[in-house]
Amino acid sequence: MPHPAAPPPVTVHPVTGLGEIREGEDLVAALLPALRALEPREGDVLCVSTKIVSKAHGLRVAPDQRDRAIAEAAVRTVARRLHTRQVTSVVQIPSGPVMAAAGVDSSNAPDGPLLLPEDPDACARELRDGLVAALGVPLGVLLTDTSSRVWRVGVGDIALGSAGVAALQDLRGGADAHGRALSVTVRNLADELAAAADLVKGKASGVPAALVRGVDAATAADVPARELSRTGEDDWFRRPSLESVWVALGLAPEQEPVARMSPEPAEERIARALAVAAIPRGAASASTATVRRRSATQGPAPIVVEAADTSRAALVEAATLAERIRTALAAESLGAPLPEIPVEILTPGDQEVPA
Repeated sequence: MPHPAAPPPVTVHPVTGLGEIREGEDLVAALLPALRALEPREGDVLCVSTKIVSKAHGLRVAPDQRDRAIAEAAVRTVARRLHTRQVTSVVQIPSGPVMAAAGVDSSNAPDGPLLLPEDPDACARELRDGLVAALGVPLGVLLTDTSSRVWRVGVGDIALGSAGVAALQDLRGGADAHGRALSVTVRNLADELAAAADLVKGKASGVPAALVRGVDAATAADVPARELSRTGEDDWFRRPSLESVWVALGLAPEQEPVARMSPEPAEERIARALAVAAIPRGAASASTATVRRRSATQGPAPIVVEAADTSRAALVEAATLAERIRTALAAESLGAPLPEIPVEILTPGDQEVPA
């Protein structure tokens, strides 16, 4: 049986000589000289850092307005994490992706942090229309930005905006190299192209765009980057483990504590669980029961929940608080196990058993 023909080589070409992009600058005019030198062809995909689009559109804020800008850009807050002294909000932005700090970025932005465009697909479309009209070549355009991935260390570029690109390639119904049917494979081609382009551009190189050539069927369809975000009902991980339990315990977003990005000592996590459990649910009043740790000769100190008195209402309150504590402790154990901590309920006058 003859071997199938080798696919054409994929090449990535840096787009150089742009210089610093200023507010109001025509990006089509800025990109044209370097693109013409690369002799673009049908099927090429131009990957452009979203940052230069933000610069051209004047999407910047004063440094002291950064946190407010992040809050205003957030469709919803997924999590908050403390890194040294800086709290980072992980939020969903209007165009769909979930990103740290709403993608607000201060790198290579000496005049103030840059915001992402609200509709990157529309920006990609506008840029592509101008370039295709000037070049006479139906290339594709991606707007890219750096992002981290769930369960992966480090960052890579992803596509935030897409025009004229088969951002998703549905391979279902085809076959693998051994003839087995493909039933679930949908390739995120846009992110693969963005990552490839980032190998020749990036924050430190001063090269904000790259042309990717030779990817089969890269421009065979026109799929917006908005289709790449698994949010809404399709979101498998709408909130991280801690935040999910805090929501179930009735905490409002403004009541949620902030966990650290780095590993936290067990006692710090236990203290946070006790604080979370003590927050009243909704409009309920604070529990009349009291909570304390008692000393132990070995193992973790037991947690004692003492009812205010021996009435039925007081006992119910104490039992409810004890269960909230157990739930909050279990949430803290999801990331890294905590030692088993006894939670005891006492009424006034009960004799404590030494631990």
